[in-house]
Amino acid sequence: MAYNIISPKFSFVQFGGSDYSESCEGQIGFCLPVYQPTDIAFQFIIVADDSTEADALCDLHNTAIKLGTKQNCSDVLTPFTSKPERYRLSDTQILFNWQHGIQNLADFKINECFRIGVDVPGDSFCSNCLIRIDSDCYTAVLEYGNEENSFGFNYCNSGTEEEDVIDCSPTIISFTNQATMVIPYTAAMVAKYGVLPAVQTWIYNTAGELQDMGISSKFDTYPPTKILFDFGGPASGIIKIL
Repeated sequence: MAYNIISPKFSFVQFGGSDYSESCEGQIGFCLPVYQPTDIAFQFIIVADDSTEADALCDLHNTAIKLGTKQNCSDVLTPFTSKPERYRLSDTQILFNWQHGIQNLADFKINECFRIGVDVPGDSFCSNCLIRIDSDCYTAVLEYGNEENSFGFNYCNSGTEEEDVIDCSPTIISFTNQATMVIPYTAAMVAKYGVLPAVQTWIYNTAGELQDMGISSKFDTYPPTKILFDFGGPASGIIKIL
């Protein structure tokens, strides 16, 4: 399993980018100043080797990916408490939007440098340098947006340059005390998940916890119009389609 990360070309926060900028005097070391936790917002795209790896990042509770801070790229991540928004751009690309700022900025001393880290299964990525400052003098926070994708930024609702953006969030269907179930596989689902979706079934155990009981779904035909379930007896739980 392998992932890559893409940062918009004009984003101040760059993953895998340089801590230096070019000038007429040569390379100048630079850390992005952060005065308030809300000074920083950014987006990035995780690119998987195949659709199965991308599916793994569309997990039910959005826990497969972790964002946080590190002092150095080799350090263990200190995770943020919130989760990024996510959108599936293609079979292998998932867009993540982070709008929660630097949630643990107070953990860093004034003039202390740090980095933003992104951890995914089997891989980790590190941003360019940031620094906590104690005054906003000679600084400005730039906010920008658009009604369509531009300058390498994806604004989600307008779609990519080639196709519509697909919401990465799975469809969750709950059921109670049912032995069998049939879910129509609609045209909207086909557009969102493809001809053959990934389907997971979770059953409540005796402790009231959701558990993967190894129940397999079936399709009525190809391309499918229905998803069929046999729970082996009355059961309650959720079905996740992604």
